[in-house]
Amino acid sequence: MKLRSFILRLLGITLLAGWLAGCATAPKAPLFVDVAAWPMTAQSVALVGVSFDKSYRPLPQSGLDREISVQVRRVLERKGYLVTMAIPSGRLERRALTSVSAEDLAGRAGTSVDLVLAVHVDFLFSSATYGESNPPPEFEIAAEARVVDRRTKRDLWRDRGHALTGGASAMPLRSPDYDRLRGVTELADSLLETLPDAGMRPEMPPPA
Repeated sequence: MKLRSFILRLLGITLLAGWLAGCATAPKAPLFVDVAAWPMTAQSVALVGVSFDKSYRPLPQSGLDREISVQVRRVLERKGYLVTMAIPSGRLERRALTSVSAEDLAGRAGTSVDLVLAVHVDFLFSSATYGESNPPPEFEIAAEARVVDRRTKRDLWRDRGHALTGGASAMPLRSPDYDRLRGVTELADSLLETLPDAGMRPEMPPPA
């Protein structure tokens, strides 16, 4: 009886381990990547703009585009890139930078960079007041990033990122400034997770 109980317990543990392994999160894959065209010597990137969907477009003085640029630059530098900020001061983008031509994006950067990167925010929500309790105040943001080869003017890579901060998990602390900063930081990490490090070629995407 004891042996049977031991065997059943061992079988249960084995099945649970297999189920947990099957539930393991697969590595994130980019929306698009052109492995064959990726320049192996890419060491520098110009961030040329942050655009917003017209439904969520913040006023220029909101500073959200600058906050996103700062956090994107942080992630790029962590990946080993030399980063140039090629964003005109005070300019509010009127077009989605994910839909303009690759030639347009490439032309916004200087000739001394290898890659050109742009970000388009297509979802943005921030609670009107932080005195709300049902539901608790939140900050949510989603965006798409795009990389173009500055020399060949060819699209190389795209991916999406998302962040949700605040809400019930933030209780009892309610700080709109902290939620926004944390949200933008998490967005940048998620947005550029699949971007290859400087000098590295991206991996071949798995077959569909």
